[in-house]
Amino acid sequence: MNAAESWAPHPEPAASNPVPRPAVIPQPVPAVGQKNPWIAAFLSLFPGVGNIYNGLYMRGLIFFLIIMGCIGLADREEAFAAAVAFFWIFNVLDAYRQATLINYGYAQDLGLVDLPKHPRAAQGGIAAGVILTLIGLVALADQYLVIDLRWMIDNWPVALVVIGVWMIWSSLRSRRRADA
Repeated sequence: MNAAESWAPHPEPAASNPVPRPAVIPQPVPAVGQKNPWIAAFLSLFPGVGNIYNGLYMRGLIFFLIIMGCIGLADREEAFAAAVAFFWIFNVLDAYRQATLINYGYAQDLGLVDLPKHPRAAQGGIAAGVILTLIGLVALADQYLVIDLRWMIDNWPVALVVIGVWMIWSSLRSRRRADA
């Protein structure tokens, strides 16, 4: 036997008892239909319907309640007219964005196939809960008390300062947690 033959690969011996491999059974993946973002945006011209089209039932209901609450308050106080416009436009943009996210597969736990029997309150987020609570409290106070809300128009930059400080604080807090 020469050197070339010794370096040649040797065939593997045949196994007399091959180890059986378990059969791989593919698991069914829930079908998530593709959503058309433009249809979702168009349907959101009626508040919340675009998110309901996307399967985000609680989110659609919250947008509907926020916009209708602002409309009810704007009838009595002009300060809420800007809030109506803001939330209505945000509602349309959010429905478009959510449909796009669903198409990319980022929305798997939304109950898109069936209407959830018990919608989770967390689907709406804490900010939506705070907004609904504040609108409800202002509407109740407006019903039973004489309230002049013109001060809100004069002092609206205070809200920007508060939101900005909160964003800075939460960003610094999350950076400290990431470093720890």
